[in-house]
Amino acid sequence: MKYYDIAEDFKNYPDCWCYAVIGGRTTGKTYSSLKYCYKNKIKFVFVKRTIEDVKLLCNRGKLSEYAFDASPFKPINRDLGCQVESRLISDKGIGGFWRFAGEDQTGDIVGYILALNAVQKFKGFDLSDCDMIIFDEYIPQPWERINSKEGEQLLDLYVTVARDREKRGKKPLKLVLLANAVRLYNPVNETLEITDLIADMQATKLEFAEDRGILIHNMPDKYIDYSDSPIYKAMGKTAWGRMAYDNTFAYDDTSNVTIRSIKGYQPIAEVIYKNDDHWFIYRKEGNYIINSSRAENVPVYDFSKDNDLKRFNLDVRLAVMDALIDNRVSFQKYSMYYVINNFTKIYKI
Repeated sequence: MKYYDIAEDFKNYPDCWCYAVIGGRTTGKTYSSLKYCYKNKIKFVFVKRTIEDVKLLCNRGKLSEYAFDASPFKPINRDLGCQVESRLISDKGIGGFWRFAGEDQTGDIVGYILALNAVQKFKGFDLSDCDMIIFDEYIPQPWERINSKEGEQLLDLYVTVARDREKRGKKPLKLVLLANAVRLYNPVNETLEITDLIADMQATKLEFAEDRGILIHNMPDKYIDYSDSPIYKAMGKTAWGRMAYDNTFAYDDTSNVTIRSIKGYQPIAEVIYKNDDHWFIYRKEGNYIINSSRAENVPVYDFSKDNDLKRFNLDVRLAVMDALIDNRVSFQKYSMYYVINNFTKIYKI
C-alpha cells in the first residue's frame, strides 16, 4: 500500500512556491504534510476555512475531559511516539500546536492554526518565522457556504506571512493546498487561474503539471486500492465514490467541453473574463462555440464592469443558455462552461 509523500514533490519540484495536491480520501495528504514539517523542524501555518473549524481542532484544551481529539496530529503522535497537541490562542480563529509531556507544555510552538475567514485579523501578527502554509481541504464540499473572495483571502495571508523574506535572504514561503476532487471551479483555483489546467489533467490522466511556479499533483485513480472495502464495493461507482476514492471530479459535468472547428461560424461577441483571458463566441444556425480563437469587430463585454455583465446577460447569454439546453453549445475550456451556466450566481446581477 502506497500513501502520498509530500517530500517527493518538494524534491522533484524544489523551485515551486505553491503545491496543489488533489487526491482521494485517506491517501495521507494532510498526514504527510504535517509529518514532513514536524520531522524537519519547519514551523508552519495550518489553515482551515472557518473559526468553528479551528475551535473543533483545538477542542481538547477547551472542553471536558471526555472531548474527542480532533487534531490532525493524532495519527502522527501514534506513529512517531510524540505528543503534539492543539490549543486555542484566541476564540477569533487562532490556535497552535505544541509539544507536551503529559499535561505540561514543552518547547516553542510547532505551528499555528488560522481560520481563513478571519484573515483580516492577522495583519498585525508576525508569522515570519513560518516557512510553510498548509491549507487543508481547500476545495470546499458542495454543502459548504464559502466566500467568493476566498482565493484573494488566501493570497493576502500568504503575503502577510511571507513579508520580506526574500529580501532577508530566505527562500520563498511554500503554500501547500490539499483537497479531494470535489469541484473544479472554486475560489482558490480561479484566483490561481488553474481551473482549466486541472480539468485538462483530469481528462488526459496527467499526474503532474507546473505553471508559473505552481505544481499541480493530480493523484492517479486508485492511488490506494480500496476494492476490498465494503463501502467501496457499495459506493465506488457512485458520484460520491468516484470523488472520494478514484480522485474524479464526478460532480462536474464536462460533456459540453470539447474542441470544435469554427469553420462556417460567425463571431458575435468577445468576453474579457480576466485581464489576459479573452473568450470569443461564434454562432451558426442556432449552434454556438465558445473558445479562445480571436475575432475582430464584435461587441466586447468586460466582466469586470457591472453594466457589461448586465448587457452580456441580455444580449448573448440567454440565447446561449437556450441552445445549451438542447446540447447546441460547445466550450473549449471548463471555466467557460461553468461561468456561462452559473452566471447569475457568480455575478449576482
